[in-house]
Amino acid sequence: MYLIKEAAAISGVSVRTLHHYDRIGLLVPHKGENGYRYYTEEDLEALQSILFYKYLGFSLSDARDLLERAKADRIGMLEQQLSLLKGEQRRLASLIRTLEKTIRYHKGETTMTTEEKFSGLSWKDGLKYTEEARKRYGDEAIDGALSRQKGREPEVETAFNQVFFALADNLENGLPADAPENLALAETLLGHIRSYAFDCTIEVFGHIGAGYYANPEFRKNIDRFKEGTARYASDAVKAFVERNQG
Repeated sequence: MYLIKEAAAISGVSVRTLHHYDRIGLLVPHKGENGYRYYTEEDLEALQSILFYKYLGFSLSDARDLLERAKADRIGMLEQQLSLLKGEQRRLASLIRTLEKTIRYHKGETTMTTEEKFSGLSWKDGLKYTEEARKRYGDEAIDGALSRQKGREPEVETAFNQVFFALADNLENGLPADAPENLALAETLLGHIRSYAFDCTIEVFGHIGAGYYANPEFRKNIDRFKEGTARYASDAVKAFVERNQG
């Protein structure tokens, strides 16, 4: 058992922040007869997960919901966090490579296209697939769906970037587009679309996937993860749709 000051010292979180987490029901300590707050090892493990989610851009409300759902599967939650952090690691590695090349470019040691200067930056235009949905469901339905994303932009970007970084890695490692790993990523991508935007059908998902390569703007954005990722992602989605239609 740890007193609140001890928990703060171990975690690096201020006592004031721990009081706030208590007030909002995110991390409620045990209270002894003497009125002191105590944290168990389990509480500190929950605090660790909260800090991971906070680093990844999740809101405290989302972190509370995720922790609640994870009570039945803590290992699954930790594996999800690890996957998200690895996606962030890949994003940072890409940004480091871009910055290093930019420095060499300004030193006159290499050439660099305008597109390369943005390699690894967040795929902020990723939700343009909603234009396809607008044609099928109308503006009102899609505007309502997009309103759910307000204030969750970092979470949305992290979720989609994670998938495309993973696809880029699989492409670099020589996996076929229809490999089981990529079919799983396509399923994750569909889940993100359904969670963050609209109730996407398999048919519409197929149109979206085709657009990743066919649409020049999509292709340019996705290929920032790695040249060829747009075509690779499109083929992975196509394979997933073919296996799940009907």
